[in-house]
Amino acid sequence: MYADSTKLRQILLNLLSNAAKFTETGNISLEIASITHEHREWVSFRVCDTGIGMTSEQLSKVFQPFTQADDSTTRKYGGTGLGLAITKQLVEMMEGTITVLSEVDQGSTFWVKLPLHKKSIGE
Repeated sequence: MYADSTKLRQILLNLLSNAAKFTETGNISLEIASITHEHREWVSFRVCDTGIGMTSEQLSKVFQPFTQADDSTTRKYGGTGLGLAITKQLVEMMEGTITVLSEVDQGSTFWVKLPLHKKSIGE
């Protein structure tokens, strides 16, 4: 994959650090796969945790800046509510998409899909 390594590193760091922050006990996984979708090649990154999860209302605001689940979450876990908003912007700058599924007390799964840009010989 030929990509902006600084942006990609920040995307994965944000997703993995959130997974670690909200998973006191349980599992966190990162899976990477090459996929073909709509006649294009993509690299898919999946960050999955078994943490506290989110409600549908929280999910609807998860990528908005300065937004956190609620005041108790902010007090307990800290943060500014910017990580996922920045992550979404970085993904979109790289012509990709980010999606999330979550269930309270079951955890969250974030998918990032970035176009596979192959580096040509001589670049």
